Amino acid sequence: MIPRFMASAITACLLAGGLALPARAATPAAATEEVGAQAGAPAAPGPQPSAQITGPSLTFEQAVQHALAQNPQVLAAREAVVAAQQGVAVARAGFLPTVAATGTGAVGTSSAASFSSTGTAAPIPFGTSGSVSLSASLPLFDGGRTPAAVASGEAALAQAEGALRQTQQDTALAVATAFFNVLASERLTTVREAQLAQAQQQLALSQAQVRAGVAAQADVIQAQATVSQDQVNLLQARSQIATSKAGLQAAIGADAAAPVEVQEPPAPPLTIPVTADAVMQAAVANRPEVAKAEAAVRSGQAALDVARINAGPQVTVAAGTAYTPLSTSPLLSNATTYGLTATIALPLYSVGTQAGVDQAQANLRNAQAQLDAARVFVRQDAYQSYLAAVQDAETITATQAARAAADAALAVAEGQYRAGVGTIVAVVTAQANAAQAEVNAVTAVYTYQTGLATLRHAQGMPVAGGGSQ
Repeated sequence: MIPRFMASAITACLLAGGLALPARAATPAAATEEVGAQAGAPAAPGPQPSAQITGPSLTFEQAVQHALAQNPQVLAAREAVVAAQQGVAVARAGFLPTVAATGTGAVGTSSAASFSSTGTAAPIPFGTSGSVSLSASLPLFDGGRTPAAVASGEAALAQAEGALRQTQQDTALAVATAFFNVLASERLTTVREAQLAQAQQQLALSQAQVRAGVAAQADVIQAQATVSQDQVNLLQARSQIATSKAGLQAAIGADAAAPVEVQEPPAPPLTIPVTADAVMQAAVANRPEVAKAEAAVRSGQAALDVARINAGPQVTVAAGTAYTPLSTSPLLSNATTYGLTATIALPLYSVGTQAGVDQAQANLRNAQAQLDAARVFVRQDAYQSYLAAVQDAETITATQAARAAADAALAVAEGQYRAGVGTIVAVVTAQANAAQAEVNAVTAVYTYQTGLATLRHAQGMPVAGGGSQ
């Protein structure tokens, strides 16, 4: 089960690096478009590990479908379903007839003696003997063992199918988290580029102010320190792109070092189209964890039925026939036999069988408790995911307002410095605040996207909004 906090992990990762660009947008969609438009800003010196990598460009839906088709965990879960299907076929074979061909042969003498008409005994001479026969049997009744075995096999199949669905959904959510992590890392890199360009402009302004005699050399030193730190931040942001893409490829089940590019999905509306009650009801109805727990209860009931059968009278009834077309004995050639066979066994004393019943009852009660726990868990997870998605949507609006306020404060600080009435410390502080506000605004967009995917996962719905998982 992938926990809900994975969405916030993106924010923590991004905020660890720091600051942002000055240009701003009014909406989440415009924010992502505007950030992408800043790609031409000056870059920091040094290696650029992943920004220049090109490869197949994936949409969100394509990334999920690739993962469902090739992720090893999904493939393993599919094979477990195939094995469970064959288990059901094996159990149902108890209802079916069996046909066999049997051949026997012997070479040698017999230890028995034969008597001639004269009354003298003589051993049976050395020779060969043999026969060929065909037989068929049809079980008519086995005390309920076969129906119980079929019920157990079908429950095991339902558990395997539930495990497959859970693996598919968890894999899709991991892809969603990694996909939006890549987008966030790329946009943050663009933010860092713009931040560096802004710091370089501030450095040039400080140098001009010193030459004009209206600022101290300390202002230049402060501006140079800011440029150096912004260069480091940009290098870290570019490195994070490579790390994020490797994580996406791992979630898909591809080579972590293979190049990949992702496409920006349309911006979703900032409203959650479901209520909390509807989300929790959908979770109980659709989550594979609940389906697996329900199948475990059915499996426990079948195991209890088998234990009770083993503890009681053993009754079997079968019809059979045999035909011997060829035999060294003329009495057996072309012979046909048929009949009805019944067997009854009554256990008189067996401590183990009653213990088996008690064990099966305890296992059944455990499965029922696990089912109750699964229902409680999915309701709680769905409710928390709903609350988080609502908060993520509100955070976008809040970070947009905070970014606008930080921009205004930065404009004032820069204007005062140009006029010779402000300090470089005030400018640097305002730049840092504005940059952090931009980071928060950009991060909020992709945290919300991840939160919506998590909400769909919590309801047992396709994470990609239309896939087959």
